[in-house]
Amino acid sequence: MRIRHSAQQNTRSRRRLGAIAGAILVAATLSACASGGQGDAGEASGGTSGGWPRTIQTSDGKLTLKEQPKVIVSTSTTLTGSALAVGAPVVASASTSPNIDGLSDDQGFFNQWSKEAKAAKVKKLYENASPNIENAVEYAPDLILVSKNSGDSQMDSVAQLRKIAPVLVIDYSGESWQDVTRTIAEATGHESQAKEVISDYEQHLADVKKRIAVPQGTTSALMVFGDGSGAAALTKDSPHVQILQELGFRMAQIPDSVKGDTSMGADRKDIVNLSMENIQKGLTGDNWLVVSADKLAHDTVAKNPAFSTAPAVEAGKVQYTPGETFRLDYYSAGMMLDSLAKSYAK
Repeated sequence: MRIRHSAQQNTRSRRRLGAIAGAILVAATLSACASGGQGDAGEASGGTSGGWPRTIQTSDGKLTLKEQPKVIVSTSTTLTGSALAVGAPVVASASTSPNIDGLSDDQGFFNQWSKEAKAAKVKKLYENASPNIENAVEYAPDLILVSKNSGDSQMDSVAQLRKIAPVLVIDYSGESWQDVTRTIAEATGHESQAKEVISDYEQHLADVKKRIAVPQGTTSALMVFGDGSGAAALTKDSPHVQILQELGFRMAQIPDSVKGDTSMGADRKDIVNLSMENIQKGLTGDNWLVVSADKLAHDTVAKNPAFSTAPAVEAGKVQYTPGETFRLDYYSAGMMLDSLAKSYAK
């Protein structure tokens, strides 16, 4: 049975992509402990063993949890969606700015999981533009989610956060949304829920694969920067590209000559930042897929010569996915499949 959720997201990538004082008494009451490199406190994680304590391999070393987390705070707006998808007990989450058309609700939560967040009574921890990790203390969490990189990362504050609770660090820029979901499920004891949502997605993907005609030639996937500075070419490590490859798309190679253009962050695996002069040099596909495209992205591709004179654009071989596909989780991955089914229908 396929689960459906409505969502909206935007591609103002640059804006989105953009201390604890004293000892904290809450630490004494925590039901789990964390570190990078602790190895003797629990059962080695197998993802489905179900026992506690358990040790999990994270993007920042090993994390040992003594008991199943019951109160989770997310400092990553992106990771919150995957946590909610498996029913993990998230009580508070970081957010983007509220009421951004096609991106966020009145709390600044991503639209694709806004309904789930409200049903779970998730509170706003802070806005990513002005993070205050000290706010996590009031929730007395026993697990804190942190993104390793990107605009919602709090890696610089991991040491302080560990004074509050164990910290689960995930690099979602280099993993599929399914792997992110499995990791969160393993850390929270919600493996069966993860299997369910991933199985639902796989059935959805198989259905879409039967209904689409994959375009001939190669395809370049990209996101257009809303500030007019260029675009991001999506690499094979991008969750978006992984979906396209699963559907049978043949992806164009990103030339090495543009890969030094990394002003968005050299530590990211999922994108190559392209300045305006490198748009066509970096996007060599016979077809273009513009991911997370708002009206500005549509207008930029149609009217800005850096984009509009590209062979794929002149030939009318450009398709777009809606704003909610900016960051992929279970909810937005389903929305991307629906969009592709419509754009490439047989």
